[in-house]
Amino acid sequence: MPCFFTLMRKLSFFCSFVSIFILGLCSSLAISAQSLSENSTVSLLTISPGEELWSFAGHTAIRVKDPVNGIDVNFNYGTFDFRKENFYFKFLRGTLPYEIGAANYRQETPYWLREERFVTEQVLDLSLGQKQKLFDYLIENYKPENREYRYKFFYDNCSTRVRDVISEACGDSLKFSTSLHADSTYRDWIKKYSQISHNDWAEFGMDLLIGVPADETTGWAQAMYIPDNLMMAVDSASIQKNGKWGKLVKQRFVIGSTDHQTESLPIKPTVFFFLVFVLVGVLTFIELRSGKWFILFDKILFSLIGLSGLIFFFLWFFTDHGVTSWNLNLLWAFPIWFPTVWFLKRTQSQNLLTKLFLAQAISAAVVVLGFKILPQTFHLAVWPIAAIVLSRSLLIWKRKS
Repeated sequence: MPCFFTLMRKLSFFCSFVSIFILGLCSSLAISAQSLSENSTVSLLTISPGEELWSFAGHTAIRVKDPVNGIDVNFNYGTFDFRKENFYFKFLRGTLPYEIGAANYRQETPYWLREERFVTEQVLDLSLGQKQKLFDYLIENYKPENREYRYKFFYDNCSTRVRDVISEACGDSLKFSTSLHADSTYRDWIKKYSQISHNDWAEFGMDLLIGVPADETTGWAQAMYIPDNLMMAVDSASIQKNGKWGKLVKQRFVIGSTDHQTESLPIKPTVFFFLVFVLVGVLTFIELRSGKWFILFDKILFSLIGLSGLIFFFLWFFTDHGVTSWNLNLLWAFPIWFPTVWFLKRTQSQNLLTKLFLAQAISAAVVVLGFKILPQTFHLAVWPIAAIVLSRSLLIWKRKS
């Protein structure tokens, strides 16, 4: 039964990607610079989080509407092209170029609603000159030669780009609060939005993959990499229009239902790995009492540890995500174990492997003992994992010494 649900989730993931691809192809609009009328409006659209991993924190777009000129367009900086050469490799390495997309509001918005995501629209109280400057900026960005940019989840994404567009159009006439959301780290926001979406295992996975840079404080401006934070920042912002200061948001609407809840898995990562820690403790006790060594268990265990380490190592040294470097999870996950551990023998003297297990034990002990003082914040589930690695490494070292 779990396999069935896994298969269905993968099919859903694939269908969602296909839907985004088709939507991107169908929604490319031939729009050009033109003068907006007095009846035009500019809105910030904030789309609530979705069930898929890439949408766990939501999405942001700008709506430009002008009934006089027949314009009703959503601009967003979250599109990409599946037809790019080496698409998956670039996506994995963090070098896939993202683009600004333009879609008809009445075509794109129903897509979000079908995913049971609601849309918050904030109509901005801009002067005609500010609206025109913002629209011209977007049109210039939408030109084929200007569309692409190097996406960075924390530093340069669909939300920070919209923040910059609004700031560019308004200049010194716009004031954001410099204290709102200023004290949290990038990792804090990932944790918060994973908890909101009840996606504990996604949070655990992302927490493992990001390193020390994720523990930097965002400050008020960079906190807007989260769409909801940008929405709240816009809510509290002030704008100078015709020489007078007032609220940036003139009107606010919510489209769609806000009652959608996602279901979490029945067991959380922390509970799961503490249970594994207890089971490994029981296994170790049985070995010590009986004098046996379940060597196959250690080979499988350290193969998984080594594979994890290879992923951390690859993301640190061979990708350009910006936040996967300096990942201290490598202290408990030596990449060398895969496939080296399969050369482990019961009786044969193996000095190099013996020393490697001692080094792994010492390194894992650093995590276990320094869990709260190391410069990287670890997910709580990492402690039992590191403790398992420490205990089994010490046991193997003792057997082989």
